[in-house]
Amino acid sequence: MHLIGHVLALSITFAGQATPNVSGKWIIQAAARGGRGGSQTLTLNQVGNDVTGELLGGGGGGGGSAAPINNELYDGKVENGTLSFYVWRGTDKPYKVTYKGQLNAAGDEITLTLTGVPGRGSSPSTPQTVTAKRAK
Repeated sequence: MHLIGHVLALSITFAGQATPNVSGKWIIQAAARGGRGGSQTLTLNQVGNDVTGELLGGGGGGGGSAAPINNELYDGKVENGTLSFYVWRGTDKPYKVTYKGQLNAAGDEITLTLTGVPGRGSSPSTPQTVTAKRAK
């Protein structure tokens, strides 16, 4: 009986910890590049620290297609309050874009830093910051 009390107390302590949950639909309003803007829909499903989902829209693949080569999120996780994942973008020459960000205290916005977006020529652009707002 004494052991059960310890297990129950441990469970309550663990459940009481504030772990951010990013599950849901998010809208990223993309900055206009070359006169083209638009939005992306980020769908996240968090179970524990693992995050799965997809990113739709605004792929910018060139060759007349704005669709990404793959919508799936890879290596999604939440660690120490930071969400991270990557996606493959583009159609002709796919490139890996890494997303890393924090959920705000209200739980309705994620500020994400993107790295790996191609710049002009063959070098990647500087990291970009975008805000994802929880869809209502």
